[in-house]
Amino acid sequence: MITEIRHAFDAIGADLIVETAGKVFEIDVRRDAGREAFRLRYPWSDVITAEALDVKPKHRHLVLDVSGWRLPISGRYLCGHDEQHWFVANLPISHRTTTVRGAMEALKPDVVLREQKRLGVKHRRHRRKTAAYVRQGEWFFLPRPMMHVGDHAVRNGQLVREGGKPHRVEWLYRPEGSDETYVRGAVSHPDHETIRLQVWHRVVQNNEVQPAPVNESFTRMAYLD
Repeated sequence: MITEIRHAFDAIGADLIVETAGKVFEIDVRRDAGREAFRLRYPWSDVITAEALDVKPKHRHLVLDVSGWRLPISGRYLCGHDEQHWFVANLPISHRTTTVRGAMEALKPDVVLREQKRLGVKHRRHRRKTAAYVRQGEWFFLPRPMMHVGDHAVRNGQLVREGGKPHRVEWLYRPEGSDETYVRGAVSHPDHETIRLQVWHRVVQNNEVQPAPVNESFTRMAYLD
């Protein structure tokens, strides 16, 4: 099984490190001497089955399914390359997709899917800019060209997920009494190409499942960014 997994990662052009240590299954991307590699760390206490369900060498993506024999280890991950770096995303359990195309769609929040449908945007999973949204990393930006906020915007704001580097934004606005966020202007991040939003855009994060603390789960992910 390990040999098959190595062949799958080789097919998308990625290095793979396999280790056995600790009490949890861990999947992450490691950087050593300027080179990135996926790392799978298997626990001593269980036999883990990992299977590549779909491999797309041209697009440098694959879907990995992981399950344990005794411990309640279960997960499905999209592993791939985005702009400059390799990444791993934990797919929502409610979307048990087996394909790369399905995984990319599963990571889109409902509001993004509705905008795609409303504007007739076809499933272009490898495009970061469509009529419905602009994407930078895990953040989707949905255009709101008729929106005006007056003097309520904050200059030099940031978008941050737990464990990640901030995406810095030129202008940020959070309406009072609302959990929605809007941005405009330059949006930058050290691992992504800067995007420039000429009008206000609503911001939503993708559907990636956040990693649980190690003492609460038998599966752990670590972020590179």
